[in-house]
Amino acid sequence: MEKKTVLLDLCDIGNPTSGFGQIAKNYAEWYSKMEDEQLKFHFLLPPAYDKDFGARVETTNIRRKYHKYFRKGLPSVDLWHSTTQQQLKRRRGKCGKFVLTIHDLNYLTEKNWIRQQKHKFVLQHAINQADAVTCISQFVGKQIEEQFNLKGKPVRVIYNGVEDITNQPETKPAFATGRPFFFAIGQIRPKKNFHLLVDMMKHFPDHDLYICGDDHFAYSQVVREHIGMLPTGNAILAGKISAEEKVWLYRHCAAFLFPSVGEGFGLPAIEAMQFGKAVFISSYTCLPEICGDCATIWQSLLPDEMAPVVKSTLPHFYDNKEHIEHIKQHAQLFNYDKNIVAYMKLYKELLGIQPPQGEKDVKEAP
Repeated sequence: MEKKTVLLDLCDIGNPTSGFGQIAKNYAEWYSKMEDEQLKFHFLLPPAYDKDFGARVETTNIRRKYHKYFRKGLPSVDLWHSTTQQQLKRRRGKCGKFVLTIHDLNYLTEKNWIRQQKHKFVLQHAINQADAVTCISQFVGKQIEEQFNLKGKPVRVIYNGVEDITNQPETKPAFATGRPFFFAIGQIRPKKNFHLLVDMMKHFPDHDLYICGDDHFAYSQVVREHIGMLPTGNAILAGKISAEEKVWLYRHCAAFLFPSVGEGFGLPAIEAMQFGKAVFISSYTCLPEICGDCATIWQSLLPDEMAPVVKSTLPHFYDNKEHIEHIKQHAQLFNYDKNIVAYMKLYKELLGIQPPQGEKDVKEAP
């Protein structure tokens, strides 16, 4: 039987410091090595991206502005997988089946009413066209069911894979002072609430706070203003960091702090857990679901009330070796092997392909 072609839109691979970029990078690595008797793969890539993924994979580069309006030059495939909802900004090539993955509905809190309606219209149109809709957490799935007319289609939860970075090389950042420190990472957007961490640091004069991530957003100035007003002067907005610096910061931090109120999955919290770190999260969105009993939840996001939670948790946290091991095992539940097996089963189901006898099952997480 001739193999069916599955296209994965991996255009975010050109932005490796973002969460979507990390997913695209890992998908490219995993699918390019996969040998399957029934499926072959085609990657849609950013303009001029020319990495060789080997003989098993065909590739097509988009033309950024042209393919926003036209599908000419895009391949015809048996199944097209838009791996994020951001990819709906461009046209798709002809395809027999369409899989749409929705990571979050953050526009509900980030955009004004008019822009919300625009986003909702685009997503509803894509849901109408999709043969399957997937999401990355039960929380996002519930939001989708509340906001959209699914026309009887189920929303399938397939948790993100998280690359195990514990054995990757590390580099100490130049900004590290040598003092004990807390670590936070993510795009410097209002939903991340990083300014609250800065304000909290007056209670920790013997620690530093390193906030890392893409800081070209306007909210970065708000964070800098809070840093400027901090009497203890022990917070740094470091901007983008390398993968090696990120590993060092996870490995050596006293705790990972994540007061975000706008997550579809919360990948950095799981990365921190890979190192057995104390993780502090907000009670909002998917974070309690993804982190389970392996993170401490701030029930209040007032800095003067956040600080005592950290102070009461940390003194003996790392003495409990059994709990540290439990945290590491929890992080391992979210892996690309499980994620990709789930998608392979979905592809074959939609394409009417009977999976070979003995193909592995997927263990649910968390």
